[in-house]
Amino acid sequence: MKPYRSISNAIRFVVTFALLAWGGATAATGLGVTPIRIHLSEATPTAALTLENNGSNTTVVQLQLMKWDAAGADDHYRPTYEIVATPPIATLQPGQTQIVRVGLSRDVDAGKELAYRLYIEEVPAPPQQHQQGLQVTLRIGVPIFIAPKITAQPGLEWRAVRNGPDSVVLHATNVGNAHLRLMGLKLRSEGADRLLAERQVVGYLLAGQSRQWLMQLKGGLPSGRLRLSAATDPGVADVDLELETP
Repeated sequence: MKPYRSISNAIRFVVTFALLAWGGATAATGLGVTPIRIHLSEATPTAALTLENNGSNTTVVQLQLMKWDAAGADDHYRPTYEIVATPPIATLQPGQTQIVRVGLSRDVDAGKELAYRLYIEEVPAPPQQHQQGLQVTLRIGVPIFIAPKITAQPGLEWRAVRNGPDSVVLHATNVGNAHLRLMGLKLRSEGADRLLAERQVVGYLLAGQSRQWLMQLKGGLPSGRLRLSAATDPGVADVDLELETP
């Protein structure tokens, strides 16, 4: 990122946190956000988010709401008025908390979960005269999921495709109508007797979204099928996969 030469040699970085863990989150600057994921529905159209300034300086934050869609492996965001968050800007003194109210301003979808992100961004303070070093602003993206009228259920379909003598490309497609959060992948030989590869893959798969990962195998490709263990929010799912040829 290029330096802002108008602020006396200070370099400002915008750090985006994709909050993909359970519980609350506290940034290095001392801004705490709880919860880090919001679920709304027709029966529960509003929720509360708590911001807390755990630092020693006054913090000003502004809110931005984005619609979250997926096309293939790509995530797409665009401004939206389908949900609202108030207040849109807040000043927090050290030790102060602020409640943000989040609510629906549209009907829920009949058959598919809707996804959004609420971005909480620090407004950088004016630089001090002769300031040197780094000025860091925080940007946190809190996922918001809107349940459909029918039961929301993710469903992953997996493929394993040969990629040379010692690697496999894993393909996952969420054929359900709700998101799923992945946290890790392990590949074993048939019978689950030998670990071939493992990878941390923290991220979401929205309804209809596909992703793929290259898995480097230890000891080359085995004969027979592969056993995939995928760690997800609901738990670990084991799947036996035929090794396909591209």
